Parts: sequence; C-alpha cells; structure tokens
Amino acid sequence: MKRLVIIAIVLLVAGGTAILKLATYEPTANDTMTDMTNLSTWEPTTAQIRTQLDPNASLLQRKRHYGRLFRSRYRAKSMAVNLRVGQDGMFYLECAATIPTWDKALIAHQAWTEIRELFGEKPRLSIYESYIGTLSRRVGEARASTNNPAVPEVVFDTGWHLHRKPQRADFLGRLPGS
Repeated sequence: MKRLVIIAIVLLVAGGTAILKLATYEPTANDTMTDMTNLSTWEPTTAQIRTQLDPNASLLQRKRHYGRLFRSRYRAKSMAVNLRVGQDGMFYLECAATIPTWDKALIAHQAWTEIRELFGEKPRLSIYESYIGTLSRRVGEARASTNNPAVPEVVFDTGWHLHRKPQRADFLGRLPGS
C-alpha cells in the first residue's frame, strides 16, 4: 500500500511538472541560430564599407581592409567568420564548421557580390571550414554563374580532399599579412 501511494505521488508530481513546462514553453527562447534573412542590413553595410575604404591605398590593402570589415560584421553577431586575402588577391572565406552549409552559402554569396561591387572584378573566393585547434579544410568555392556571369554560384564539395591527393592550399594555414 505504501508503495502504491509513493508511486501515485511521484506520478502526480511528474505530471504536474510536465503540464507546467508545456504551459510556459516558449519556442523562440531556445533559438540559438542567428537570423540571416536580411544580411544586407548588417553593419557595416556595403555602403558603409565603401566609405571606409581608402581610395589612395593599394588594391591589396583595400581588399584586406574589406576583409577585416566583413569579419567585424559577423563577429558582432557572434558568428565565427573570417575573410582573408592572399598576396595574389584570392579571397579565403573561413567559417566555423558549426555554421550550417546553407548559411555558409549565403555568406559566400554576399562576399562575392560585395567584392564584385566594391572592386569591379570577378572575385576568386574559396570557402573553408574549420574546427577549433585544427587547420581549415576547403569545402567549396563561389564563382561566376555559367548562365549569368554577374551572379555568383556557390558550389560545395565536402569530399574535396578525397578526390585527389591533398595539396598545401587545401588546408589553409596562416596567410601572410593577415
């Protein structure tokens, strides 16, 4: 009899707790993903970046300054995103591996479009993902679309390193000047 009373009390407490949790549940309270529906409004915006770029600086210096401003836009939203520029003007977009692929594609699309708008060139943009404490791994690229060269096409290949012998460029270490 005592066992039955104890079991009934435990079930009542558990049931009451479950009902209380359901009554006070707020689905957006646990939302940990950043809302990326309108990236063009994130600061610094493209117009703000344009005014901050020094027209008297060399092209490579302006690109590197753009990379720092681009990074600050995402770091302000607590997103681990970095945009580096190599000596040859190649752009390397590094994203944390925890960022979903579709968000990496949005970020790469925005970077490609802005680079084209700010520097008037068809950018070369490689996409890398990284884990804490490891070298970055190339997972894709943004390039001009075959149908419309003014529009970027973001291509991912997560098995990039399996198709051929890895090359030094596949694992991005520290770039000079970054």
